[in-house]
Amino acid sequence: MNFRRSRTRSRRNSMNIMVSTEKWRTYGRKLSRKDKEYLEEDSVDDLPQACELKDWFEEFFMQNNAENDQSDQDVEVNLTKKQTLVLSTLVPDEILLMKNFSTGDPKKFVGVLMMADVSGYTALSEKYNNTGKGGTYKLTVTLNTYLGSLIEVIYSHGGDIIKFAGDAFLALWKTDKRTFLSHTIHTAITCALIIQHSFGSYETDVKVNLKMKLAISAGNLIFAPIGTGIDMNYIIIGLPVIEAKVAESLCASGEVKLTPTAWGHCYSRNYDHFIDGDSHVTIKSILYDPRENDVSKPFPGFGAMIRQANKSFITIENLPDHLLDNVTKGGTTISKANDLLTLRKTILMAKEKNIGSEIRKFMIRPVLTQIDAHQPLEYLTEMRQVSVLFVTLKPRECPFPQLITIVNNSYQISCEIVYKSMGCVNKIILFDKDIMILVIFGLRGFKHESEAQAALKCAFSIKKSVSALDGVIEVSVGVTTGQVYCGVVGHPFRREFTVIGATVNKAARLMCGFRNKITCDEATFVKSKMSSNGFTLQPPTELKGIVHPGKIYEYTEEIRAKELYNIPLTSPLLNRSDEMEYFENWINDYYLSFRDFDALLLIGESRIGKTRLLQWMARYAKNKDLTVCHLSLTSIHSATPYLALNQIIEQMLELDKPIIGFAKEEKIVNLLSYYCDELCYLNNVLKVRFAYHEEFSSQNEILRKEKEKNIFKKLIFCLSRTYVIFLDDLQNLDAFSWDFLAIMIENMKIFTVLTVTRGKFCSVHSWLYNVFIKNNIRKIILGTISSTWIIPLACQILDVQAVSEDLCNALEAKCTGMPGLVESFIVHLFSNGALNIMKVRENELETWQDENLKFPDPNLLRPIAINANDQPLLDQFIKENITEEISICFVIQKDQLNIDINVQNVDALIMMQIDSLTPYQQLLLKIASVIGNVLSRHLLENIMYENNPLTTAKAIKRLFAMRILSCANSRYNKMASTGTLISNYSVDSNLSCECCFDYDSDMNDGLPKYAFCKVMKFRNKNSRKTFYDLLPLNQKKEFHLRIIHYLENNNQKCPDCGGTVMIVQSLFNLQPNIITSIDNQYANEEYLEDSKSDSYFELQCEKENKIPYNSHSLRDTKSSSLNMLNNTVDPKQDSLINSGTKSSKSETTFINVSQCAPILKVKSSYENNTDIRRRSTKRVTMSNICKTVNSETFKGNSIFDNLRSVTEAKTTKDWHSLGVIDSEDKLRITKTEKQKKSFCVNLEKGVSKTDYSKCTCTDINIIILEQLIQHAKEAEVKFKVIDFLIKYSYFNVLENNFENALPKLEEVESICLDKTVSDIADFDRKRFLGKIYSLKAASYLISGRPIIAKLNIEKAARIYHMNLKKNSNFLQITTLLKAAKLNRKKHRLHKALIQTDTIFFLNVATVLYSTLDDENTSRIAALRSLYLVQRIECSVIDLCDTLANMIQMELDRGMPELTVDLEKISYNCLESLKRPIKADEMFAIGKLLFAIFRARTARGQIASAIRSGFRALVISLFLHADKISIDIIPDLFYLLLARCRIEEAVEIVNLLLKLGKNQTTLECETWYYALSLDLILDAGFQLESPYEISRFAEFSLHKGKAAGESRRRLVIGLWTYWLRTDFGKKAKRYENEALNWSTRDNEDGSLKAIISGIRLAEAMLESLASKVDDLKKVVDVMELRSLADRELAELERDARNLRTIYPRWLLLKANSLRLSGRLTTATIIFNQAVEEARRINNRLEQATALAATSNSIYWIQNARSGNFLLWNILSNENTKTSWHHFLYKILTNRNV
Repeated sequence: MNFRRSRTRSRRNSMNIMVSTEKWRTYGRKLSRKDKEYLEEDSVDDLPQACELKDWFEEFFMQNNAENDQSDQDVEVNLTKKQTLVLSTLVPDEILLMKNFSTGDPKKFVGVLMMADVSGYTALSEKYNNTGKGGTYKLTVTLNTYLGSLIEVIYSHGGDIIKFAGDAFLALWKTDKRTFLSHTIHTAITCALIIQHSFGSYETDVKVNLKMKLAISAGNLIFAPIGTGIDMNYIIIGLPVIEAKVAESLCASGEVKLTPTAWGHCYSRNYDHFIDGDSHVTIKSILYDPRENDVSKPFPGFGAMIRQANKSFITIENLPDHLLDNVTKGGTTISKANDLLTLRKTILMAKEKNIGSEIRKFMIRPVLTQIDAHQPLEYLTEMRQVSVLFVTLKPRECPFPQLITIVNNSYQISCEIVYKSMGCVNKIILFDKDIMILVIFGLRGFKHESEAQAALKCAFSIKKSVSALDGVIEVSVGVTTGQVYCGVVGHPFRREFTVIGATVNKAARLMCGFRNKITCDEATFVKSKMSSNGFTLQPPTELKGIVHPGKIYEYTEEIRAKELYNIPLTSPLLNRSDEMEYFENWINDYYLSFRDFDALLLIGESRIGKTRLLQWMARYAKNKDLTVCHLSLTSIHSATPYLALNQIIEQMLELDKPIIGFAKEEKIVNLLSYYCDELCYLNNVLKVRFAYHEEFSSQNEILRKEKEKNIFKKLIFCLSRTYVIFLDDLQNLDAFSWDFLAIMIENMKIFTVLTVTRGKFCSVHSWLYNVFIKNNIRKIILGTISSTWIIPLACQILDVQAVSEDLCNALEAKCTGMPGLVESFIVHLFSNGALNIMKVRENELETWQDENLKFPDPNLLRPIAINANDQPLLDQFIKENITEEISICFVIQKDQLNIDINVQNVDALIMMQIDSLTPYQQLLLKIASVIGNVLSRHLLENIMYENNPLTTAKAIKRLFAMRILSCANSRYNKMASTGTLISNYSVDSNLSCECCFDYDSDMNDGLPKYAFCKVMKFRNKNSRKTFYDLLPLNQKKEFHLRIIHYLENNNQKCPDCGGTVMIVQSLFNLQPNIITSIDNQYANEEYLEDSKSDSYFELQCEKENKIPYNSHSLRDTKSSSLNMLNNTVDPKQDSLINSGTKSSKSETTFINVSQCAPILKVKSSYENNTDIRRRSTKRVTMSNICKTVNSETFKGNSIFDNLRSVTEAKTTKDWHSLGVIDSEDKLRITKTEKQKKSFCVNLEKGVSKTDYSKCTCTDINIIILEQLIQHAKEAEVKFKVIDFLIKYSYFNVLENNFENALPKLEEVESICLDKTVSDIADFDRKRFLGKIYSLKAASYLISGRPIIAKLNIEKAARIYHMNLKKNSNFLQITTLLKAAKLNRKKHRLHKALIQTDTIFFLNVATVLYSTLDDENTSRIAALRSLYLVQRIECSVIDLCDTLANMIQMELDRGMPELTVDLEKISYNCLESLKRPIKADEMFAIGKLLFAIFRARTARGQIASAIRSGFRALVISLFLHADKISIDIIPDLFYLLLARCRIEEAVEIVNLLLKLGKNQTTLECETWYYALSLDLILDAGFQLESPYEISRFAEFSLHKGKAAGESRRRLVIGLWTYWLRTDFGKKAKRYENEALNWSTRDNEDGSLKAIISGIRLAEAMLESLASKVDDLKKVVDVMELRSLADRELAELERDARNLRTIYPRWLLLKANSLRLSGRLTTATIIFNQAVEEARRINNRLEQATALAATSNSIYWIQNARSGNFLLWNILSNENTKTSWHHFLYKILTNRNV
């Protein structure tokens, strides 16, 4: 609708173009002096050309407002029936029953009034206001609940609510000709008594009782519509109104009181009553019903009519359309609608009459905008910062018809003034003899930069204009500023839009407490940022119901100069001497007949001191005896034609307000000295009343305009005196006035000084453009004052001689040389009690040295008399009264100096942006603000009501255009400050979206791509906060709950896992720290993150933007550069929960979980795929040593890229199809066993296609849980808060982020232990605590604090009723295996939930007690967990943890044969799963397969172990868990050699080079060379030459134990190799380092560790063999023998438990015996080794044993030549038969 559309032009726009003054200097304009720079005279060449001036003007003044694009606004439609019904609920029945809306004639009738007032409302308002956040909303909810119930009772008794007034309302019962007035009064009495019985005392949640005071009157009433056009309202007047108000004031809480007039119509016998001394009657009860025919029949009582104030109401907006459209039809439909609408049938009549367009005239703009957009009125509800005016007009005693005229005139004048000032008249109330008008500044659609200032100026204009009306005795105005509830109050079928809160109450109290004044509170005074000269502090006054009213000020715009000794004075002007000199030189030539220019234009920023400079210029002109006219222009002048011109002329004619009769006309005629007919042309211009001549009506408009200017010019040139006109804020001038002011400027008798504020107008007017291009108007651009002037300015404002240094520093830093900001900041500090002013003697100044007082030049503080003639007298008075006391000011509240003085302006500008939006766009923004600073479109659309994708796209396009939202994936420069709104010129004007999705403009209504942006962000965090604060608590909770519902029921996946592109981030300023480990070359890289603005992250879905990363673990923690709660995980920290049970001999974990690269990356300008975290120095050093990987190397490695085929391979045939073939398979495959299934898992569809190198699902889930926690807290859903906190901690424990988990666990524990939290059931509390203690135990265990972990696990054990020290008979693996075959029983839900949680608890206990070396308790926990996983459904992660823990435990106990049954249990459990394995569960499956791989290796089942190894390796490669892959590859390499599968073993070794490409260390390369050396030492084949391997080891940067297991294997292998080849010097290089590895304190009993130990023992024996015949080395021989025997003894237990490697140990034992000379025993051991190798089909050890008994020296010959057989020369078949010929045997004779 076009409701008041034209008025919005007067709005000052928020998107101001702010540019530095440096650019202004390029145009040769006259500038203010800064420091010691002086102005020079302008030359003709300095003046810009017209084209330059236009560019200059448009750049710095013209504003390209985003609001000009109206194409995307919601289309306005004709009113629907529902809209008419909604409008009908906002007006009384008298409006709906009006027959002629055009005339609006008053209606007279007889009726009964009931005035209801809520007692205790003010106290309740103060109580809620003191509760802090949400208090105002809770007040409204309480009031609506209470009033809604009362209104329902009134309408059920045939009444109608005429007016609301905060906590009071006026109800009407009309009496027609067929009804007795006594009966109507009885109905009102009945209703009142029911109200008192039902709601007479209503206790609120803050222990304040609400009570009702009800007064009833009756008589003749007048209902009169007032106003005109679209500004209509209504009043009801009459004697009953006044009487009801008097009776209400006499009424006590809980009483029903009748006026004497009403009582006169009643029968006294019908009521139990009491007559007061003033003839008012208090009704206690009803005795008889006067409507009964039997007058003796007692009144039966109220019975079922008694109600409760706890009923929820259904609003019209929430009714289905079909119910509203079909109420006239029969059937069930009309029954439902009538039940809802039966209370008030007049609204149905209004719908049928289709009078919605007429009712609109009585609505304010925010309501109409909401209804026009088909939005529920409940979404108009906001918590807004507004300024409230309560205006009281006291009319004189007069008849009611004349009173209506006074009210109508006052209302129309007030509306005109208010709407021109961008305010809104909310309501007019006439409950007694006074007229009250409620005005609000800052409502939706009426927001501008300073409501407080506009409200005060509007209040002055209303008081001045209305006071001049005939019949108005006095006008009182109360102005307050603060946050209020803006929305509808009442019942759904009768309500009004209003504002509620302590701010409104205070305005009403100020209005009543200070008669015939304009008073304001301290907040209004401070936020107005106006000169304190217009305010007078009032004496402390008590206000009814307000405990601490604070400071109260009287405001006036009349100039009240400071006086000293009755001499008006001012302070010296600072830093404007050049401008004054320029002005003085110009004015001094006033007597000449020519001048250089006609007018002076001062240009400057807001608050730069233009007004103060004008005052000094006016002082100088007055002292020159020139006539001064001064006018400050406002938005009222811009909206009112000729208003400014009239006010100037009236000052020149010396006319005083009010102008009586024809005083103005007489002055004009006297000035002209004659009367002429052409004076009538001035009627419209100067608002005069000259008679029109005959030709006037026949002239066209152009001729009239010409004659207007001619007669005006004649009038101006008749001036005899010299005038100096000062016009402040010229941008607020109207175009009509300028046409005549331009004539005045050219008059030599008139000197004009103008000021204009940069950025204060939103459109370019031709007249304003002319001001800048006119050569006869000289321009001066005012600069800021330098820091040296801050001290004297502060002293002038505070009226002191010195100020403290910290105050000066704060003023200099915050106010940027703007005098107005300096004054505002000082006023703010002083009002908040941060400043203290004291008078001290000069000799006491030393005691104030700590304040470092600053004393300005005394001449800058000397008072200046406004009248120069008074200056000598003033100086004399000052000299005579001089004292030794000095006034000083210092800061007593230092923290106040950090207050941001621009926050209020920013909030106002943001609100102006909001108000320019449609309701749909506003609702979208509010919901977006609930989501967070960064939001997903998909989430936004799912939360919106009745989302239309096209409408949403148009709304988002507009929000992008207004620079409120932007694409979160776009790149742009950082903002300079969060407190600055970015204007259209501040950022790139090309709007764009960089989200990855297909877009076709033709298919999307021609909208740009950014209208469909998938991931958006707020450009400014202050904007989001402002939008969020607008929502009341109920809507905040509703939207938070919607978000929770959406996030809970929609599993979020990253783009690489098939999810949508979205960004998740922390809510409510939970900003993550970005910790990036990058080289110095990237240190200066600019990231898209502002230290003061909200950080945001994006998921990089473009493959070309991938940054290589380093992955170490089976489940990537991916947190080295991103940690959401400001913590980082130690990369050396091992996972205890994820890795299964720790070996009893080891202090390290079974699987090491470490960090890897970030998943959520800050988008930067990286253009290559280089690993930015790789140590470049190492790469340079090793560049010529490290093996480069050829792309052909992995050409055939299809098995490693075939996750699904490997994991789901069930039969031997499936393995053969993958190329995994073992010779043992042919022997074992029989006719009945060909299709025997092996251990396998089924994967979910699409899992194998997931690129885990870019998968961010885990981090997304953690961050989403973090958001869910915040949303649940805001929604005040404690159960959800606890649930999400536990889940968040659980995910972090899985990711080893114990630093993140522990604080949350402490928080959730405190909530669960808080007995005051009543919405948690006992069972849930118990279950939550059990899981909390289990997670705390896991977190402390990960952090290396097992003792604290044990305390928490014991707490959890007590909750779960678990005695881990006691073992049951049935807890045996064989029993468990049988139990697994039984059908699972269904348990009760609670028991099943507890048991599910118990599994996690038991898994943690298993690892914990194993860490504490309590193997018995650890095994009991593992067995109990194993028992439970077979009987109840649990998560795959817990299931795999249990099975892996149990398998590892049996391996640690040295009982690998028991793992066979555990494998069967594992197979049964996974087979029974009802769903396939998901991607985020693959790490658990990999862990289980790894355990099975080690178990089969320990049992000596080499062929099946190889298959399990391939499965575990493929999963680790898929998960990019490189550290696990490195753990698997050496073991799998040995097993493949053991089965003589040389080609596959080499492929596995080459895989290390591929993994090494993404490593930051050389571990993969080290293992590559170590295993290549093993290939030479054990198999006699060469992959890399020994010299190349030795060269790599010698130049390695890391040596010793710190280098890890790979270095150990390599060094020991090289020592062994050079000992075999008799290169003693080379062997010596590695001997010491190798021997240092002989201590085995930290070994974990794994295959790779045992092989390294056996290799060390072999090297010792080799060294022994080389020295055994040398008698000179007897001591060395004995020492070596001792070391070798000890090493073999320590390895024996582990070798026996690991059957695969046991033959190798036996061979070494045999060699040791042989070297000791015990040949018989050695022969027995050799034979035993051969048999053991044959039993487990270990071909490598068989060949090695044969080589030990053979005479082959082939290996020695190859070693001495340095060339071994290449691994691919001989086929596997040849190798099988002749392999032992190429192998090595230990020799004592080294001369072969």
